[in-house]
Amino acid sequence: MRKLLAAVLAAMLALPALAQDLGRDPDAPIEIEADNLEVRQDDNLAIFTGNVDAVQGRMTLTTDELRVTYRTDGKGGGGADVGGAISKLEAVGNVVINTAAERATGRRGVYDVDAGIMRLEGGVQLFRDDNVLTGQTLVMNLNSGVSTLDAGNTGRVKGVFRPEQKTN
Repeated sequence: MRKLLAAVLAAMLALPALAQDLGRDPDAPIEIEADNLEVRQDDNLAIFTGNVDAVQGRMTLTTDELRVTYRTDGKGGGGADVGGAISKLEAVGNVVINTAAERATGRRGVYDVDAGIMRLEGGVQLFRDDNVLTGQTLVMNLNSGVSTLDAGNTGRVKGVFRPEQKTN
């Protein structure tokens, strides 16, 4: 019973741990590779498509499409400050986020850099070791460490917690 309780507690801690791990190195550069890139200067938008891989520190993101919104340069020129700061990342299709200890999957993800809010939606699954949490929408506040997983209209949030195996 004690090992089952430990497994349940470890899995319950997966949400805040994932949020903490994602926010651990926000100053690290973001490296993005994809099959194609389209830049829409008037919209301050870069769209990476096809086998997109993004890496920041120890976090990796893979997706079908990644839309990167840049902050405006503030000079009224109307162009994207491509060398400037990113204000929003939006991943669309087959989203997989990996950290050192967890993996999260969904159909769409949005990271509002300025607010420190990451949202993953559409058949969300969180994996930590053999433990799994499932729902429809995951919202992680990287500043406060508060995370919520919602089932939406699909029923209920589900957790499968596996006790640690006893070794001899």
